[in-house]
Amino acid sequence: MSVKNRRISRVHADLNLTELFRRLYYFLYSNGQASRAERIVEDMTLVLLSKLAVERVDDQTSYNAVLDGGDPDILLELVHREFPEALREGERFNNDSESIRHSLRELKGVMLSGAPAHIIGDAFQAVMGPRVRGDKGQFFTPRSVVRAMVEIVNPRPGESVLDPAAGSGGFLAEAYAHQLSEGGPGKIVGLDKDFDLYRLMTAMLAIVAGPQAEARNRNSLDLEEWRQDHGVDSELFDVVLTNPPFGARIGVSDQRILAEYDFGHNWVKKSGSWTKTSELASSRDPQIMFLELCVRLLKPGGRLGIVLPEGVFGNSSSAYVWSWLRERGSIEALLDCPRTTFQPGTDTKTNVLFFVKGELQGPTRVATALSCGHDRRGRTVRADGTRYPDDFETLADDYAKSDPELWSEVDLGTREYLVPRYYEAAIPRDEKEQAIVDGATWVTLQDLVDAGELTVRKGHEPGSEAYGTGDIPFIRTSDIGNFEIHTDPTKSVSEATYDKFQKSQNLRAGDVLMVVDGRYRIGSAAMVSERTRRSVVQSHLRILSLSDSSRLDSYALLYALTLPSVRRRVRDLVFVQSTLGTLGKRVLELEIPLLVGDGPWLRNIDEFRNVLQQRDVLLGKLNATAGGDEFEL
Repeated sequence: MSVKNRRISRVHADLNLTELFRRLYYFLYSNGQASRAERIVEDMTLVLLSKLAVERVDDQTSYNAVLDGGDPDILLELVHREFPEALREGERFNNDSESIRHSLRELKGVMLSGAPAHIIGDAFQAVMGPRVRGDKGQFFTPRSVVRAMVEIVNPRPGESVLDPAAGSGGFLAEAYAHQLSEGGPGKIVGLDKDFDLYRLMTAMLAIVAGPQAEARNRNSLDLEEWRQDHGVDSELFDVVLTNPPFGARIGVSDQRILAEYDFGHNWVKKSGSWTKTSELASSRDPQIMFLELCVRLLKPGGRLGIVLPEGVFGNSSSAYVWSWLRERGSIEALLDCPRTTFQPGTDTKTNVLFFVKGELQGPTRVATALSCGHDRRGRTVRADGTRYPDDFETLADDYAKSDPELWSEVDLGTREYLVPRYYEAAIPRDEKEQAIVDGATWVTLQDLVDAGELTVRKGHEPGSEAYGTGDIPFIRTSDIGNFEIHTDPTKSVSEATYDKFQKSQNLRAGDVLMVVDGRYRIGSAAMVSERTRRSVVQSHLRILSLSDSSRLDSYALLYALTLPSVRRRVRDLVFVQSTLGTLGKRVLELEIPLLVGDGPWLRNIDEFRNVLQQRDVLLGKLNATAGGDEFEL
């Protein structure tokens, strides 16, 4: 069955079981004694394990006895026999008996062990996944991302599949369904250190894959446990698919574990090459450790798909990771994810790495997903009733083609920045923009700097203690909008602070301020006027000053920075560290058109200049009329 037909077959079948799970959840929430999401998910998991245990041993007598008024906890004895590691000692249901009986009645006519894998997987992920807390760096992976990664890695019939940070088991359920449709699944194995997640995964995999699945409650990073289970700690699996926990707050600090990993050591760069030292790191972010674990567990020729924070791809201090990876195989593909992918759970920007162990590095495919099927609040439907677009399915389908249209092939060489969109082919300019810039020469800001036509300077941070000490505006990223410089009197600084930075900033009318760091305003620009020249500029902005001999004038420069294709390229050049983005020195790589002389752009720039000049005059008059002072009511 084709990928497309498999997806179409899901559409209606998913809804009944998903709706049943949702109904059970909200019944327990509204009528039970436990209201915390985690406790409700615990009870739902135990209810499902009870039903599965009954199906396994065909013990309808005990099940019916509970429905007729018996204590639901007697079913947990059966769960303990069938899933011995899935219960804590002395554990009972959190909710009252009648609420649990109601849930069991709802499931009486459902044969869980016979339900198709993809239907169970979707129902679990839709209802339970979003309710898993992210306080340990674990976040629900959207189903479209899971499916895209599985389709791209393409687990073949009979191959073994591992997720060492499996959570509720979404990757494994999807991989099993994929293999099943292609001819037959192999062994699927999931591990998670968190007991609640492990038990949720146990229920999921028991329903989905039965004896083909193995769920373990383990610290995956502990290689000694792998040796105890398998006799070895490497080259065990054909495929690894995972979204490991990430974040500095949950760093790995166990020196015994760190000592077993290359990434557990400190690395230094000497003569252009990265070298591992004998010194152990005091702590290491878990995602780095999981990446090494995944590669070690792959068989030669094995394939990895892993979600990682963008900081791994774009942080120079993490560049040793890529040097290590290149020595062990091929970076097959890089997929750029929208910032909203894991929202509202976390604002951390992520990308996906696809790797093949032991293969020589060839061209790497890169692609960018601009939409993920939901907004930053997790809403999948807009106010007008239409669904948010989702690029992941389209990109996965395109990847399977011998000559994909949406993926670019690039030679990464030994580059240390691997943010996917940085390498994307330029998006063609639309007809309107092309008509304006037709005939213009395109240059980078660095070209203009090298030619002596432009200087680019950084702002400064006077410190919060300087706020409100005078009437000199302190211009921040939030003060740049609609090509205008706003000023916040509560952040104004003193004459002494202005004098401290005036020489190095040297603001002049006609200078362009451009936001290069922050969250949402990067690329926004505005022009300094005589009215705003006497200011101090924040370090998150760059001051672009044209020389007297430059071919451009300030309005042509500002206009060029506003063009749609230039703004799109700004997006590609921004690397996100955790939740904050930065252009850094890459701002000098930004290419703009030289809008000089008598070209089709002339009329647009003249109108742009007139509007900005008139607005500045009017704002000056308004400020003078109001007395020039802010006041509080």
